[in-house]
Amino acid sequence: MLSEKEKKVLYLIDEKKEEIVQYLRKLIGFKTVTPPPELESMDKPAEDVDRGEYRKLQDLVYKTLEEMNFAVDIWEIETSKLKSFPGSGVDPNRYLSNMPVVVGKLQGKGNGKSLILNGHYDVVPIGVIENWSHDPFKGEIENNKLFGRGACDMKGGIAAMLMAVKFIQQAGIKLNGDLTVETVPDEEKTSMGTLACCQKGYKADAAIIPEPTDMNIYVAMRGNLTGKITVFGRAGHADITQPHWTEGGAVNAISKAVKIILALEELSEEWRKRPDKRHKFLDPDIIIPTLVKGGEWVITYPEKVDLGFTSDFIPSTVNIEKEIQEKITSVANTDSWMKEHPPKLETNPWLYGAEIDENEPIAKTAIEAARELGIESKPIGIGSLTDAIHLINYSKIPTISIGPSSETAHMVDEFIDIDELINTTKVLGLAILRWCGYS
Repeated sequence: MLSEKEKKVLYLIDEKKEEIVQYLRKLIGFKTVTPPPELESMDKPAEDVDRGEYRKLQDLVYKTLEEMNFAVDIWEIETSKLKSFPGSGVDPNRYLSNMPVVVGKLQGKGNGKSLILNGHYDVVPIGVIENWSHDPFKGEIENNKLFGRGACDMKGGIAAMLMAVKFIQQAGIKLNGDLTVETVPDEEKTSMGTLACCQKGYKADAAIIPEPTDMNIYVAMRGNLTGKITVFGRAGHADITQPHWTEGGAVNAISKAVKIILALEELSEEWRKRPDKRHKFLDPDIIIPTLVKGGEWVITYPEKVDLGFTSDFIPSTVNIEKEIQEKITSVANTDSWMKEHPPKLETNPWLYGAEIDENEPIAKTAIEAARELGIESKPIGIGSLTDAIHLINYSKIPTISIGPSSETAHMVDEFIDIDELINTTKVLGLAILRWCGYS
């Protein structure tokens, strides 16, 4: 049942919903595209990313927090100084200069539980601009939908959490517990923005990340490993009959790579059937070949093929890389060439999965807040991952996500329904009040 003060906050959110919409439009206007990893390094930062856009967005967030009497800190991540450990995803060569982190802290009156609100402001690339019906950085509105890259993933969530706090204050309410707000870069690639906050020591009794969840509660997520498998062959003239490889003949690396691709599909099927890979909220482990590069000339046997892959795995999986390597070795040993010239597995820094108990108090608080608005939320998992992995695993903070529809995340014409934006703001407002306590 809503208290009079809670009703006042909800009334203000409805009364000033245009302010929320316009704030989100401002956020979308900043082209904070995640630098592409294949073009990015400490030695050669991506030239097609305007880092000034990151700074401008964070200047706006800084000002917003400062106006709400938060003590605000802003800094840039030195990736080479982050603590690296298995599952951290730390890439010391990633260039994050002029892509700052902003953290604001509002001290409560005391005797309340503390809360972190966390959101990433980086967005994925727009793809082919001609495929968009709306300018991806204008925040255009049509049929009650606000379009733009990041509209739902997750600048909409950032707008909602900041405006929820603003209207709590405008209602004359003071929180009992401390409230921390974090806006971070690079979630779409490494999650080092939130890890930097964790390693700076920001803590709370719980955390909420308003990622797009269809107004459900993320309580579990899979980890992720990406990498490359290099399959070797031997060059030779493709128009000339070749002797057996043991007699110096050419070997087609593409043909050998097909065996590895089939083996990876077989491995996913094995994982699907294993009891130890089952999870209440998550699909089993999986590995998917996503990139193929091989051959140099149309009438030459290819001597090398690179297979890029992504693998997602449940939190209890201990060593996904080992399981992949064992499968590759097993298949290679059935082929005389690959047994003597084994494929090479190379992996990128990987990210662990994470989960919390579905009955954690913060999950119940969010579910009850949504129910007050007639929204039935339930605990679910996500096949991908969010920055919650570090809050849960590194900082030991029970962390959930709740937010708008994820229907168009990462897609052309990404949008957020304005009613969902307002409902997200309301749910966050109620969750903040009920978690932190107020007077």
